[in-house]
Amino acid sequence: MNSAHCALSLFLASSLILFHAEPAVASVVADTCRKCVASSPNVNYDYCVKALGSDRRSQTADVQGLGLIALNLLESSVTSTGSYIQRLLKRKWEPYVQSCLLDCSDLYSDAVDTTKEAVGAYQAKRYPDAQTSVSAVATDGDTCESQFKEKPGVTSPLTKQSGDTGQLSSIGLAILAIVKGS
Repeated sequence: MNSAHCALSLFLASSLILFHAEPAVASVVADTCRKCVASSPNVNYDYCVKALGSDRRSQTADVQGLGLIALNLLESSVTSTGSYIQRLLKRKWEPYVQSCLLDCSDLYSDAVDTTKEAVGAYQAKRYPDAQTSVSAVATDGDTCESQFKEKPGVTSPLTKQSGDTGQLSSIGLAILAIVKGS
């Protein structure tokens, strides 16, 4: 009877610890996203929480770890967008849109390399270098999207992808500022 009581007590104690630890982990993501929103008007709180929370590592990450997660998500996003652009280029487009897509292909190709540099700089704690790289990626995404707006009546096929690049870049920059300041 004593061992059963001890096992039950151990189970309940473990459950309580796990129950209270999970909100604390979610709290790190939520708190970090709140700080990101407070420091950058470009960060959407719900997007931030969903994006960072989508990576399993966020369950145990501190702010430093969330910064790496944000940069990894950015790298994945720009890589995926580059591949998507290549698929779009296989279709028939009006010459203006085709030209924009070709420019975007170059921009996102650069963004992939630049994001890898940002990740390396972040891991080496060279935060100003990481900030410069992430800012360049954000500019690449903005430049790509803005080209489509230059001609009336043209709709970008990359609006969602460009938005993701912008959000993830803004989140990455905001976390970099937090980590750099701590």
